[in-house]
Amino acid sequence: MIHETPKGNQRNWVNRMRAHFEKVSSSRFSLAVFERSHLEFGFHWHYHPEFELALILNSSGQRLVGDGVADYGHVDLVLLGPNLPHSWHPVLNGEGGGEPQTAIVIQFRKEFLGEEFFQLEEMRVVAQLLQRSSRGLAFGHTQAGQQVAEILQAMPSLTPSRRLTTLLSALIELAEECDARVLSTVESQQLTRAADQRKIDEICLYLKENYSEEIKFAELSKLFHMDQAALCRFFKRSTGRTMTEYVNELRVSAATQLLLHTDERVLDIGFRVGFGNYSNFNRQFKRVKGLGPRTLRQHFGLVSSQAS
Repeated sequence: MIHETPKGNQRNWVNRMRAHFEKVSSSRFSLAVFERSHLEFGFHWHYHPEFELALILNSSGQRLVGDGVADYGHVDLVLLGPNLPHSWHPVLNGEGGGEPQTAIVIQFRKEFLGEEFFQLEEMRVVAQLLQRSSRGLAFGHTQAGQQVAEILQAMPSLTPSRRLTTLLSALIELAEECDARVLSTVESQQLTRAADQRKIDEICLYLKENYSEEIKFAELSKLFHMDQAALCRFFKRSTGRTMTEYVNELRVSAATQLLLHTDERVLDIGFRVGFGNYSNFNRQFKRVKGLGPRTLRQHFGLVSSQAS
């Protein structure tokens, strides 16, 4: 059950949970390239006006993009449009065990090669790719994605001019890939008011940290100073889904990691991620994944069937 945050701590909690606008460091170069390596990434829910091509290595967990929640694995490659909130939340260490998790991130504006560059006929497919990225695109499961992942790993060490040509080559490869996965049901767009943007970010982050508990909307509405019905309408209008659907997707994603990487019983996993009974766990899991939790473990799990 969610307990209302004591008033004395409420401001600190809101500051900690707020989705942050990320200002990309300005420089004389037209794109930003950086590499981060940590034993475990922290949950950082943020957005920015730049496109982002991100490669995540040696990590697994949950990827949140817009209103979408999905599992990611050892090699995750995504292209995100401007102002699309996103974060990676590792659940378990990657396949490399204790090896650092690595993120290689390239951020750029659409006009980084000039206002009219992507209007050229030769760049039409790339322009279409960038337009489609407004909902987020995943490529790690594709052959093109694997090839691009290889060349991106060297990008931080390249000269600025070679970084530019490498990014163009990567975008062309991805533009010709037909099997990209769309990550969000809503396009990247700012809410009308900045206050609304901050509030929906805070709500999503609160649900992300508390999905394994019983969600009581009456208490949640008090926490965010909104009428319960208005809160539910606001969330649906802003994200394209109900809070219940959003929480269930978070729970199913967490359950998937436990099913694939632990020997816990299926029933125990359902309770651990927040489902009150097995029938609802099974029903929601099938709705999100297209198959039941036991079936998923039998087909893809790393543990013996005795755990089911």
